[in-house]
Order: sequence, then C-alpha cells, then structure tokens
Amino acid sequence: MKMPELIGRFRFSTLVLVLFFSLVAQHEPAAADPREKLLQGYLKKRASLRFENSAGAPEARWFDQTIDHFPKPGSRWAGTTFKQRYFVDSEYAEGEESPVLFYVCGESACEGPSAVPLLNRLAKKYRAHRVALEHRFYGNSQPFELLTTRNLKVLSMDQAIEDLAQFQRYAQSALNLRGKWVAVGGSYPGELSAFYRMKHPELVAGALASSAPVYAKADFFEYDRHVAKVADPACLRRIQKVVSVVEGRLSSATSRLQVKRLFQAEQVTHDVDFLYVLADMAAIAIQYGFQKQFCDSLAGGEAQGLEVEAYAKTGLSLMGMLGTSPLQDSFEGAMSLNPADYYEYAGRQWMYQSCTEFGYFQVAFAEGSQSARSSRIDLKYHNEACERMFGIQGQVDTARTNREYYSGLFDSNVRNIHFTNGSDDPWSNLSLTNEGELQGLNPGLSALFIQGAAHCDDLGSRMMAGLSEARSRFEELFVRWISE
Repeated sequence: MKMPELIGRFRFSTLVLVLFFSLVAQHEPAAADPREKLLQGYLKKRASLRFENSAGAPEARWFDQTIDHFPKPGSRWAGTTFKQRYFVDSEYAEGEESPVLFYVCGESACEGPSAVPLLNRLAKKYRAHRVALEHRFYGNSQPFELLTTRNLKVLSMDQAIEDLAQFQRYAQSALNLRGKWVAVGGSYPGELSAFYRMKHPELVAGALASSAPVYAKADFFEYDRHVAKVADPACLRRIQKVVSVVEGRLSSATSRLQVKRLFQAEQVTHDVDFLYVLADMAAIAIQYGFQKQFCDSLAGGEAQGLEVEAYAKTGLSLMGMLGTSPLQDSFEGAMSLNPADYYEYAGRQWMYQSCTEFGYFQVAFAEGSQSARSSRIDLKYHNEACERMFGIQGQVDTARTNREYYSGLFDSNVRNIHFTNGSDDPWSNLSLTNEGELQGLNPGLSALFIQGAAHCDDLGSRMMAGLSEARSRFEELFVRWISE
C-alpha cells in the first residue's frame, strides 16, 4: 500500500483527541488530539459533570465493559469486566428512532458529547441524541489499580474499537437508541472513528475523522518538517537559535540547572527529555494556531537579547493554557503507575500506545535548516524511552498496525468515511487529505483539506470560510448517511 505521502499530504503531534477546549478569545478551535501527548492536559477536571441521559437525568453513567475482547487460553482476564463511563444527552432528540451522534473519546478524560460545538449544532437541527464513551484506561474508566506494563497489555486500538461496538449494542437494546448512528472523532479519536466504521459497518452508518492520523509511523520526521515549513522563516530562525543556545547551556552542570529553572523544568533530569519539551512548546504554537503570538514574543525577546527568556515565558503560557507542565510533557512525567496521576494528562497510557502500536515519534528532520527541534531527538532516543518506561525493547511494529487498519481503508467495500484536515496541522501528514487521489483508490471515502485551519478546527466554533465549508459538507454527508 502506498505511503500517505503518495496519497496526498498525510498527517498526533501525538496524538490525540476527540475532546475540546476553549483556547483564547481570539482563537477558539477547541480540539482534542489523540495521540497527541501534548493535548492530554487540555481538559480540566470539573467538580461535577452534567449531561442529560436518555431518561432525562443529568448524570454520567457506567457500563460493564469486557476487559479483554480477545482472550487467549488461560488468560487471567477472560470473562472479567470493568466500569466504563459514558454520557447520553437527549435534549434535542424526539424519540428512540432519532439519529445518534456517537462522539468517540480518546486519550484523556471524556467530557461528553455536549462539549463539541459541531455536534451540538447538528443535534439541535436534526433532533439527534449525543452519546460519548470514555476510552479505556483514560479518565475514570480504569480497568486496574496500577498502570503496570502487564496491565497495559489490554490497552490497544483493537480493544478500544470492540469497546465501542459492545457499548453501542448495549445502548441500542438497553437505552433504546435505535436510530442510525454516526461516529465522530478528532485526532486519535478521529482515527478510532474511521476504523470503527471500517470494522463495524453494521453498527455505524458513517464516520467523520477530523485530523485523524490513520497511518502509523515510528520516525515521524514529517511533523518537524511541517512545523518548520509552516513557521514564518524569521520565526523559524529564532526557534533554531534558541534550540542551539539551550543545547549549549546543557553542557555544564551550572548552566544546565539555570536553563531548566528558566523553563520550570528542574525535575526533567534527562537532557533530551528537556529538549523535547522545548520542541513541543513551538509545536503547540504552530499546530494550534498561535504562531503569531509565539513568534511576536520571540522577535521582541531577540530585540532585547532575551530570546531564550521570551521562548520560555510564551511556551510556559501555552502549556498552562492546555493544563500541562514541562514535567508532565516529558517521558519522566509518565513514570507513575497510579492512574489518578493522569486524569488530566494521560502521558503514560498514550506513550504505551505509541510504543506498541503507532510510533508517531516526532523525531528531528535530517535537514537541519528545515528542522525546529534538536537533532538529539531521534528514533534511538524514543526507543530507549519505551524501554525506560515499559521495558519494551526494539522498535514499535507499525507494519502490523498499518496492515490491520490503514490498508483496509482501500478495500472497495469500505465507504462512508470522511477525513478533514487543516493545512497548519502537522498531523495532516499521517492522514488522508487529497480528495482526487483518494477517489481513485476508494471512491467510498472522501476528504477535505482546509487551508489555514489548525488541528480539529472543524469540530469547534471558530469562524473561517474553509471551516464553514467543512462543517456544511459534513452536514450533507450526515443527512445522507442517516437517510440511507
């Protein structure tokens, strides 16, 4: 099967997710990122969550989910279950036969479908139910008390897709949600949405895969190259200068402590972990539409000879807005085995999925002039991090993931999956973006590439011509799918 490059501009920063957050007043894309370990923390834990279920009571509900859908002989999990959280909002629905917008949650706590502007608008207009299922091992849906490597073996896309299927069957029978179901997700949940439709067309009529990285790749250098390409040339030069200066300051104990203190990263003892945090700060700005604010800050800092200080101040501000910190953003911040430590920012769980299924390792692009991160961030470093965290040796088997999932998208029987991506989003390099070429491979799929849009922008409420077109096109598809 062709690489996504040959299919068009294919897309975590890991990962990363079907959930949404309000960024700032002047920019409101509100999107979650799957795989994107950076975006794990954009959700804020709330004292109470109020969603309306099909009986009219505002509450989160629980479902007895199977721990292992594929037990091997003698499996210690065979026949066991865990409590999985879900939400149903039927405020606009007219009855059991009303359509269902199935919001696929991903690698962080699920806030429910009512947090998604696009779904709210469609539910109101087409009298639809809104349903969301929290992903296993994230938020409050924890199968085990500890996140040991042994327990994490049942954290996979295979298991998550069967979770969706088993829950939907339950909801159709026990909750009487008998209308047509359409899956919707952004980032990793967008990937789940696409593959759920592919694996279970008997259950879902169609799927929207927003900013979905459907091609697994270990050495994801295209992410770095994309950030460098999208960045203003003068801004890229300043980013590269800061990276070089910081690398130099890591050469001695005294200057190392000083620069890490400046970035509030004293607890990030591994130097390449720290350089990864540095790279993520710029990536957040580019990926989520804050390039101007970030670059203006660097320009102002350079004028005063304080570009490193300006980089740190703005980068920390962006991380704070997403509800994370330098330590949480690093591999060192994902060593705890306690699930309670990852409610807002599930770095450990997501890194396990990255190390075992997806890769999505944002390595430095080989051509330094087109790179926005340290050359020390390479595939070897990521493989060592997987061993450090989980005892996993060798390289992630992305071939298996692509053989089982990506290649299946081009089967002529697969249809009613729509991919949307923004031109500013580095994750578009692992998605399907070229409508014309995609039609030649499988006319049952469709895609829209949105100029000037960021990660999962179409799921939010930011107004822009391309985003309006994207929302209108999905609305047309939604109506067609529920009418077939």
